[in-house]
Amino acid sequence: MKRLIPLLIFPLFVPLIIPFNVYAQGIIDDDLIRAQNSIDVYIVKIVSSTSSGQANQFKRLILNPEIFNQYGHLKWENIKTASQIQLDEYTTSDLVRVVGDEKVYKLYPDGDIGAKRWIKTADDFNGFGYDADAIYTINNFERDFYNSGEDLTYQAPETPPTPPARTNNITINVPADYTTIQSAIDAAINGDTISIANGTYKENIIINKNVKLISSSHYSLTVIDGQGSDSAITVNGTDDFSIQKLTIKSQNQKAIYCSGTNKTKGIIKNVIINDSKWGIYAENNCDLKIYNNILYNNRSSDNKDGGGIFLKDNSAFGFIAEIKNNTIDDNHHGIWSENSSVKIINNIISSNMGSGSSTGINRKDGTMDNSYNDVWSNGYDYAGRAPVGEGSISVEPKFVGARQRDYRLTRGTTSATQSPCIDTGHPNIIYNDGELLSSSVERADMGAYGGPDNIGWGL
Repeated sequence: MKRLIPLLIFPLFVPLIIPFNVYAQGIIDDDLIRAQNSIDVYIVKIVSSTSSGQANQFKRLILNPEIFNQYGHLKWENIKTASQIQLDEYTTSDLVRVVGDEKVYKLYPDGDIGAKRWIKTADDFNGFGYDADAIYTINNFERDFYNSGEDLTYQAPETPPTPPARTNNITINVPADYTTIQSAIDAAINGDTISIANGTYKENIIINKNVKLISSSHYSLTVIDGQGSDSAITVNGTDDFSIQKLTIKSQNQKAIYCSGTNKTKGIIKNVIINDSKWGIYAENNCDLKIYNNILYNNRSSDNKDGGGIFLKDNSAFGFIAEIKNNTIDDNHHGIWSENSSVKIINNIISSNMGSGSSTGINRKDGTMDNSYNDVWSNGYDYAGRAPVGEGSISVEPKFVGARQRDYRLTRGTTSATQSPCIDTGHPNIIYNDGELLSSSVERADMGAYGGPDNIGWGL
């Protein structure tokens, strides 16, 4: 109310010479307030809010004395002086309407004058985010005192175009790009590689995309630990996944679980799988290639169940799971196949023993092709309907250090000192050893360090 002080010198406005010395003790609805040493006078509006349970508090500037005097119920002597802190507790409103008129205006005070702009529709009102509780009722004089400005219409901001989905494949680094493996998988698209740095990742991961999970360094130092709360890795609904060069475990749970409720296909190779109830557990429509892995100490806590690899109920889906060049040592069971089709070739399956009927290879219905495996010193080497198979042996594999979990094969100059699993795998050249740890003869070694994928341990 900028003209208030100059008007005090004219006799016409002598009634306005009222000292503003009524200090605010409690401010109520319709009170008049001003800040100390300020000539601006506001009228208070307090509206109870049913949604929040608290009152909404507003203040509206009375533009000048002419407008003030048009309201007979407003008395200069009733103006309360409030602290600036008190004043700031009230939201300034500039929304008004006249009694009997539905038009709502937004006021733009400018000294002792100002402009008004009609808010054309309810959609415009809501678009600007205005609060209906903030609308003050005014008289015609005050409305007409403000000059009319351009009507207010709300223009919704344009929605920025959605960027095209990424189509190029990339390598996502954990933890450099994403701190967890799962968040990296969630951000990936089919064909991406998730490269995992050294460390222990305490996660229960779900793979449902065609991605490659691989350590960026050494497999024994890059650990995924499900902590016994669930499987460390669950795979389902992907037809081209890969898990490589990692250590995976989950105490008394499955290390890798493939449910096969949706068609799932992929490869697991050059992985250490240990200290779980089951190392790899695949059922239903889950087509796995299990190559060059080391599986040890997979058993239930009471050593009455569990083991290295469990296959169940894949026969109806028309594929043959393949287990090749793995070392499966010191579990409860070695390989258990139930109503499934499987090819088991060039593996070492040894010392799988526990309380009860532990087995090296067990077949319960389904089909099984066993050949060129060393199946030795298990509770039962073969059980159920599991065949021995062509080229298979049953002799001590002579690891470099089984107790230390060093499952490399001992190389010597005589048959007495050299592992019998060297150069005794399948003679077909498609199974020949790769470059790493191969003997002078190219024929495949049995176990995780033989066959064409043995080079994966050295990458």
